[in-house]
Amino acid sequence: MAIVLGNTTITGLAAGGLPAGSITAANMASSGSWAPSGAVIRTTAIRNSSGRVTIPGSQTYDIFSGTFTKERADSVIIATFHMFGEEYSSGNCGIGMKCDGNWDHGGAYQYNGAWGAYQTTVVYGIHRWTGIAAGSRSISVGFRTLDGGGGNRPFVYLNPNSSTPSDNRNQQIVSSIFVYEVAP
Repeated sequence: MAIVLGNTTITGLAAGGLPAGSITAANMASSGSWAPSGAVIRTTAIRNSSGRVTIPGSQTYDIFSGTFTKERADSVIIATFHMFGEEYSSGNCGIGMKCDGNWDHGGAYQYNGAWGAYQTTVVYGIHRWTGIAAGSRSISVGFRTLDGGGGNRPFVYLNPNSSTPSDNRNQQIVSSIFVYEVAP
């Protein structure tokens, strides 16, 4: 069976094995083999459901992190995250992500609700890195102020829930990082 997309034919699994030129995870992940530019090679979801956590005020802090496996040395890493916090703190603190120690400040946040202990902060970002080696890699969401000032943070509590002083209407909120490895 073949699927034709425009002028490209994608051939499915045939009896006796894969036909020559088939798209497989193995040949997309290998450097130098077939993988169209922009094709997603691998995805990883990192979820933080550790419960309500107090975030210290500081100049630089990794709020939560995880690891992923990068298949190719020449691929691009694109990562998105969403994170939920509670209680106002610094209006700006240099929110971003770090991949193997390399910062990208493509994040932002917005306070929702009335000023006070029960408001929710939504933090999100889209980030991109090149030149990250293949293998097991680390990634984190955090903040790093440009002026070096201490006492900064986007919120006081990560992943609000119904415990005091949280709003008792909350379920346990979960924050996530999504990592996409993309062919160059």
